[in-house]
Amino acid sequence: MSHDLVVANGTVVSPEQGRFEADVAADDGRISRIAAPGTLAGAGETVVDATDRHVLPGVVDPHVHHGLFRPLAEEADTESRSGLVGGVTTTGNIFRRGEPYTEIMDDHVAAAEANYRHDYFFTLGLLYDRHVAEIPEVVERYGITSFKWYGNYKLQAAERFDLERNLLDDVADRFLRRLAAQDAPTTLAYHAENAEITERLTRELQAAGADGYEAIVEKFPGYAEAQAAVAGANLARQHGYDDDFYVVHVSSRRTAEDLADLQSLGYGVTAETCTHYLALTSEECDQRMRINPPVRSAADRDALWRHLRVGTIDCVGTDHIANRREEKVGEDIWDGLWGSPSSATLLPLVLSEGVHEDRISLERAAAVTSTNNAKAYDLYPRKGTIRVGSDADLVVVDLAETRTVTPELLRSHADYTMYDGRTVTGWPTQTVVRGALAYDSGEVLAAPGDGTHVDRPVAGGPG
Repeated sequence: MSHDLVVANGTVVSPEQGRFEADVAADDGRISRIAAPGTLAGAGETVVDATDRHVLPGVVDPHVHHGLFRPLAEEADTESRSGLVGGVTTTGNIFRRGEPYTEIMDDHVAAAEANYRHDYFFTLGLLYDRHVAEIPEVVERYGITSFKWYGNYKLQAAERFDLERNLLDDVADRFLRRLAAQDAPTTLAYHAENAEITERLTRELQAAGADGYEAIVEKFPGYAEAQAAVAGANLARQHGYDDDFYVVHVSSRRTAEDLADLQSLGYGVTAETCTHYLALTSEECDQRMRINPPVRSAADRDALWRHLRVGTIDCVGTDHIANRREEKVGEDIWDGLWGSPSSATLLPLVLSEGVHEDRISLERAAAVTSTNNAKAYDLYPRKGTIRVGSDADLVVVDLAETRTVTPELLRSHADYTMYDGRTVTGWPTQTVVRGALAYDSGEVLAAPGDGTHVDRPVAGGPG
């Protein structure tokens, strides 16, 4: 019996089943067989030798922003190319526009489908009542079942998106009720920020002439994130929707502690953090790390690792934005673009800073970079697991390989990285997307258009 692809002699890492030696075969894009090591190597049209390496489910980065500052067609190409270097096989593109989505998404879907090298899904920002009314049609027509509530745009939405009014809580109340009424499983991602507090602090800090990275740490205090996270989760719970409520980019130990308290009370809220909050501290940051929310203290970083280990935080994303240094770095900390590129370093940093530093196990690393992300966004069991019938999305990792991070290594449109010059141990050697070898030992093999949209709900239902 022949197979389209075989990953042979590797140590499979499964959050559900632990570690075991096996050959993994793929046919027609799906995992078709898992067998004893060395039994399938002669039966593959393409064979990846994973001897002395670990085989993890392909990385699902649930939080990227492709098409924010450049056309989506361009970024789908360049940023999926970069993602493959880091073992990313699926990204969740958080996408927001002021126009009705039913009028514009056909063109964006066509641009994405023609240019992604790995698989992807959309999460759409809900900004006003027309977006709320569109939810059933968006789910039915596009297979998009995840949406985002921007707490940071509460007082800015009207001006930023040319809308009649701002994104006040009454709008959020309406879209939570609409989402709770859907037959299909949905997810609401939430940017937790008390905008009234952060806008006042911005005015005060700028009036005082504050500059440097600590100015934006003060602009976005941890307590403003924590308060908003609790309030948002409680509003979701009022509508029986807390099990599908997902707090993005948790950056503060206060937020993690408050979410742990909510979970102990029975809230089903899911929390995500990002690699920059796990790998950096504010003391080492400059304008390259101008991100909302900002990188915080070593105490915050260490607390986030603890909450990631015990399960308060279940997912890791990146908030990836591929801007260029000349656009990113301004005259001072108040100038320049928000966001930074980081998809390709998601798994390597979790391995280097988490597994190698004994903060989390290898199985937990696979869970928080793949399995849990797939479950949170209703991609599981098609994505996020190594089992027969699931998509053959795999990443082969050399845990001992050490590389120095450079923009050239990461292959993004961005010409800088937050981790430039950093030594990181644990890198993918091969990335497989739906049974096709997409990245092999430094060479990106997948072409634009090889990726596809993951329509949801997927067969098999939510995990």
